[in-house]
Amino acid sequence: MPLMGRGRRRVRDLVTAALLIGAVTVTAAALQDWNSRTLEGTAVVTDGDTIRLMGEPVRLRGIDAPELEQLCIGGDGAEHACGRLSSAYLETLIAARPVACIGHDTDRYGRFLGDCRAGAGATATDLNEAMVASGWAVAYGDHERAEARARGDKRGLWAWEFERPADWRRRVAAETGESVPAGGAGAFVRRARALVGWSGHNE
Repeated sequence: MPLMGRGRRRVRDLVTAALLIGAVTVTAAALQDWNSRTLEGTAVVTDGDTIRLMGEPVRLRGIDAPELEQLCIGGDGAEHACGRLSSAYLETLIAARPVACIGHDTDRYGRFLGDCRAGAGATATDLNEAMVASGWAVAYGDHERAEARARGDKRGLWAWEFERPADWRRRVAAETGESVPAGGAGAFVRRARALVGWSGHNE
């Protein structure tokens, strides 16, 4: 087969594969949106990106906060308990107000992925965005502009040196031999949505 013909066939195959992946992603996203649900009630903070609502664990979608045991290092070499500080800041944002979370997916640990707001009406707080904007969480498939502003202003975690939470978890898992659950089909859809510029949740 002439080289030109092979090149055209390869391009055609790549385009077909891309269209197929796009169709599957769009269909899955539509089904997820159709299957969305809301949890409302009094929230109990687990850490900087996870709460319990109506007895169910809820992971704030599109963000990632340091684990409770995670430390940050100041310019003077001092250690700061940034995981616990992040968790405390989320409690401050909620301020004992009722929380409502809407979502349609779960993460690899089976936690409900939600976009969460504390309070109601004009005074309600978008918890996902506020945690990243304050610098106490990093973008994880969404809220990249808020992260850039927080990093530029050295807010929260950005005042110190720190490992991104996902990198910290991978390192600790490797050191301890801890296994990490597979992401499943939901993780594939979220990665695909993030790849094409739709907000998602990396895993």
